[in-house]
Amino acid sequence: MKQKWLLTGTALLLAAALAGCGNTPAADQAAKISMEQAQTAALDAANIEAADANFSATTLDDVAGITCYKVDFSAGGYDYAYSINAESGEVLEASYHEQAGAAALPDGSTGTTTTQPSTTKPNVGAVTTAPAQTNTPNTGSATGAVDEAKAQEIALTHAGVKAADATITKSKLDYDDGRQVYEIEWYANGAKYDYEIAVATGEIVNSGYEAKTVVGTGSSTTVSEATAKQTALARVSGATEKDIYEWKLDYDDGRPEYEGKIIYGGTEYEFTIDANTGAVLEWDAEALNR
Repeated sequence: MKQKWLLTGTALLLAAALAGCGNTPAADQAAKISMEQAQTAALDAANIEAADANFSATTLDDVAGITCYKVDFSAGGYDYAYSINAESGEVLEASYHEQAGAAALPDGSTGTTTTQPSTTKPNVGAVTTAPAQTNTPNTGSATGAVDEAKAQEIALTHAGVKAADATITKSKLDYDDGRQVYEIEWYANGAKYDYEIAVATGEIVNSGYEAKTVVGTGSSTTVSEATAKQTALARVSGATEKDIYEWKLDYDDGRPEYEGKIIYGGTEYEFTIDANTGAVLEWDAEALNR
């Protein structure tokens, strides 16, 4: 698994909708706040001082029919990407990713695996708390000093996530550039985390964070967001709104539709619901690897 951006999720954060954004004269006219105000809003949400940030791009785009500023900057070894509502200054989407070479063990070393106090990950905005779930790691045939349980501990500590708050969906041995690693993925606090831990040293080879995404429903929908969510949840007995990890309004050939993901009971459900009729257009269920 190579270093990569992770852009999806449900409580306010950066998604593939940006790929379809386009600058238009109409979007320019709709803007209410300045580029500098959008940058300030992004910095405030990330709790970063302007003097510590290096902006790489600030462009006026569109997310699901909402005019927004796309603000990209780096600070403290992390790259950040924000979508700021161009009219209200509200944070619509946000994401961060650790820069290449910035990952290290919680104590800053590269060869020890001693448990350290939790570190604080960059703040990208408020997220909804996910249900707690205890996971028992599987024992693998690793050929190094770090076992699976220790690899999970290192990853969770680096992310500042308590084990009791994490729902681990993948934990397995793999190889990255000929080096044996543990691939560990989990959900916690409304976000998805993706880590690779070197078996031989406990070094964090890769780390990523993907926060939830919520985009406004807009005025062109007949079925409300709340009604569509209940339609999806009705298909997963026992699941509630806090088990929805992705939710956004998108358009297919001009037709509005809700796209979402529910994770509950060891299964991941992905679905698409027609925002005009309420009909379930797509539904896919897949058991999660433990």
